[in-house]
Amino acid sequence: MKIYSILLTVFLFTNQVQSQIEACWKVISVRNYYSIGIREDGSLWSWGRNRERQLGDGTNMNQAFPVKISDFKWETIISGYNHSIGIKTDKTLLGWGSNEEGQLGNGTNYTKTYPAQINKFKWKTISAGEYHSLGIKDDGTLWAWGSNEEGQLGDGTDDDKNKPVQISDSIWKFVSAGFNYSLGIQEDGSLWGWGNNEDGQLGTDKFKISAVPVKISSDKWTFIVSGFDYSLGIQEDGSLWSWGYNEFGQLGDGSNKDKNFPVRIDDSEWLMVSAGEYHALGIKKDGTLWGWGKNDNGQVGDGTQRNKNTPVLIDESQWKFVAAGFEHSLGIQKDGSLWGWGYNGYGELGFGVEFNRNIPTQVSFCNIN
Repeated sequence: MKIYSILLTVFLFTNQVQSQIEACWKVISVRNYYSIGIREDGSLWSWGRNRERQLGDGTNMNQAFPVKISDFKWETIISGYNHSIGIKTDKTLLGWGSNEEGQLGNGTNYTKTYPAQINKFKWKTISAGEYHSLGIKDDGTLWAWGSNEEGQLGDGTDDDKNKPVQISDSIWKFVSAGFNYSLGIQEDGSLWGWGNNEDGQLGTDKFKISAVPVKISSDKWTFIVSGFDYSLGIQEDGSLWSWGYNEFGQLGDGSNKDKNFPVRIDDSEWLMVSAGEYHALGIKKDGTLWGWGKNDNGQVGDGTQRNKNTPVLIDESQWKFVAAGFEHSLGIQKDGSLWGWGYNGYGELGFGVEFNRNIPTQVSFCNIN
């Protein structure tokens, strides 16, 4: 009996320590076969493909395990196609990786191998597209920089900018940069779009391209995300909407037809959604994880490699954050543990071995110091 008590104590203690080790992630972002994340201590980590120095570790070598990039206290990070930007807890903005279109916003077109400060302004939120970036300052003003050939910066021109330029005097609360287009939510909850509209990704059929923000909807929107020529949004009542390109069912409306206006997908209350290249992930307010769209590498996470054109339940555990990349996915459960699934050819899942996964699999590196 005494031995049993000792073993039970050891078992409980081990589980408690393991739980503390795993409960360590708060923000993640994934895009073009690479991943970046912020631990609960505020430190910055990255892994996966690194050809354009987008990992920020000073090399161009891929990393199959996470590498600590910075001990600064970070608030949020966003991954673009081959560049990354982030806000520290002091609200300053930093960028690293590819910069040939000025997407880092530091006044040059040179690649940065480490996080480098862009300016000394205070920023509230940011987003990174293929080759352009968007940001909202603490005063609510909207700024943009990088590639602008499709008017995705929204400044009325098609000229690239390698420094942030102010787009609007309005007050903005959320912004999302996609593939050559952009979306934003103003303070009153109205939805706006600008840039390329070839597949209806702006949510209006009135024009192909708009080089300035154009109102899409006067409804109350709380969350938007732009993918590869398709868009997802959540309205104030928690309902999920989608529009744009839909060849692989990434709109989740039960069809494979493009939509050039927002279509209501689900009446449930959604917490957040994420748009990858051609697949999407979402978390409902009950904490359940859902996925849909292209699934050839298991990136939806339902245990198959078959595309899904409606949201399917992936896991009933409690999730708090999810991120969809080109062909891989990462998610954080409410206990802080990190999970990955989908394509892993560059080590972007962080397992250290280049095998794909078609269901969420716990990442085993939370005990790295």
